[in-house]
Amino acid sequence: MWKQLLLMQILFVPKQSTLRCPAEEDRSQQFHLVRECQRDATDDALALENTSSLEECMSLARQLRGLALNYAPGRRTYIEQPKKNENRREKDVRRRLNVFQQPGEFFNCHVLQCPQNISFAGMLNDSRFDYYSLYGRPKALYNISCVPEVGLFVIYTKHSSYTNATAVCNNAVEFSGSLAHVASESRTSGLAQLLRDYNRQRSESAIFLAYVGLQFNRSTSVRPIDYRNAQQESLLCFLHRAWHVGHPRLGGSQANASCVALTPQGTWQTLSCDHELPFICEIFRSSSPSQLDTGANSADVCVVND
Repeated sequence: MWKQLLLMQILFVPKQSTLRCPAEEDRSQQFHLVRECQRDATDDALALENTSSLEECMSLARQLRGLALNYAPGRRTYIEQPKKNENRREKDVRRRLNVFQQPGEFFNCHVLQCPQNISFAGMLNDSRFDYYSLYGRPKALYNISCVPEVGLFVIYTKHSSYTNATAVCNNAVEFSGSLAHVASESRTSGLAQLLRDYNRQRSESAIFLAYVGLQFNRSTSVRPIDYRNAQQESLLCFLHRAWHVGHPRLGGSQANASCVALTPQGTWQTLSCDHELPFICEIFRSSSPSQLDTGANSADVCVVND
């Protein structure tokens, strides 16, 4: 019933007002070559498949909302890295592994939940494979968090007003981004989990509210529940809602409580935009064509068969 009411609200927006909704998701999101002759570990892979081309592997990754992938182009000589100090028992164990425990031997397309961070700690030298990411080269930050199948985010603990938080996310030197978009169940629950994880590790400085990209603006919003994200897309365009009990505040009080913060329990609360809180930035996916990384821990040998 509530979905029908939401549809009616969208259909009956006054003609003189502007309701901006996001365009259909760009299915041509580009995976960028980041490492040659290396692959990421596949412990949490979304899929292990054999595809006829890199384009088919990328298409599968987009379908499954993977954020990175390994692909073997089939034109490489495999240079097996010697196993240091491997005894007979360890060799026997390796021979008994099943196909899913040896993805490099049996599958040429590995769809991954998350991309590598700046340390490249999970990379394996494997001359058959290349590694691709929607985000290109990892950003020069160690506090980036991944919400699997959703994206990359940074939690800023310095308390700021909504305006200042917006400026930090929009003008960051290390990445291009904005305050985090939360208008889906996967985004709200994933970001709430990040807050809970943070609070478990740092109980003395726990975060109970963090600004996200959702705000009511009387100059652009067409009705009281028309909250907008950082891209000025209306909440009326999305089905997901996670309002805390008693929120959003409407009527005369809305002018003084028009910005939205996320709780670790996965609910949204409205409050004054002048209130100073921690906040969550979302990192945009890369649009730069050249993202190859040849830095620390990159492969030394890569043999191509012509």
